[in-house]
Amino acid sequence: MSILFKAVQITNPQDLTAPKKFYAKATDASITDLSELAELVAFNSSMSKTDCYAVLMGLETFVIRELERGRNVRLGELGTYKIGLKSEGQVTEEEVISYTIKKAKINFTPGAGIKKMLKHLEYKKAQNQSA
Repeated sequence: MSILFKAVQITNPQDLTAPKKFYAKATDASITDLSELAELVAFNSSMSKTDCYAVLMGLETFVIRELERGRNVRLGELGTYKIGLKSEGQVTEEEVISYTIKKAKINFTPGAGIKKMLKHLEYKKAQNQSA
């Protein structure tokens, strides 16, 4: 299986007068949801799809809960999820307080399994080049 990509013309944000260049961009892919993942796991185990779905729903609930508690969550070879913050710069350390935080985001660090997969991907240009 190959990763489909298309060519996208992009302006250089550091030099808006520079000529635009074309870059490869992965095309939008279909989504595998929790229900389908449960079915795939069940097919390859002795558990039912319902049991697998319940475990995956529990995983989703507790990953969110642990992140809310300020903990990092490592999911084996998939990788680690952690909270990252964006804040206003302050002159002194004492000025950095909770209201200077503008938003939180999720930082994901891929694990060994994901890193290995990324090194072995194959690519194929999509037939339809429309966005």
